[in-house]
Amino acid sequence: MTRFSLHPFPGQDSGGITIHGTIKRTEQSISLSFCLQGNLDDLVLPTAPTRERRDNLWQATCLEMFWSEEGRKNYGEMNLAPNGAWNVYGFTEYRAGMHREERVSEPAVTTARTPDTFTLTAQLDIASLLGSPPIRIGVSAVLQHRDNRLSYWALTHPAEKPDFHAPQTFLLRL
Repeated sequence: MTRFSLHPFPGQDSGGITIHGTIKRTEQSISLSFCLQGNLDDLVLPTAPTRERRDNLWQATCLEMFWSEEGRKNYGEMNLAPNGAWNVYGFTEYRAGMHREERVSEPAVTTARTPDTFTLTAQLDIASLLGSPPIRIGVSAVLQHRDNRLSYWALTHPAEKPDFHAPQTFLLRL
């Protein structure tokens, strides 16, 4: 199991929030867990179960994972919303050739909420998309705040603007 912590884009206030999680690969799946802690009253975290595949989840609170085989230009993106909405995309190269990845089933998602903690855990049956180890992984989050601003969180922020697709952000290895 690999642990991670996400950091807000430089210059963005964390709002008293921290984000950390774990990721684990098995032969058949990836288990991905996010934990948001702190002043959650400032965030829009819709949790009424939706469990549907939807586009444009990154326009509101969205937890994300990107992956690519070592040395390859193509990569994948998984989006998970707090209410269970999800999607998976494939790209042929950096921000190009985007297509909805149809070779996946709905992830098994569980959530829990207390006044100062929100957790989302997903079991992702995407082993057929991952290829051979090692796989480079990027983990990120978009948080929608009550004032409608968005904050951008990642393992690292190598550019002048938030860019979760940048290969330099795929820092984890599985």
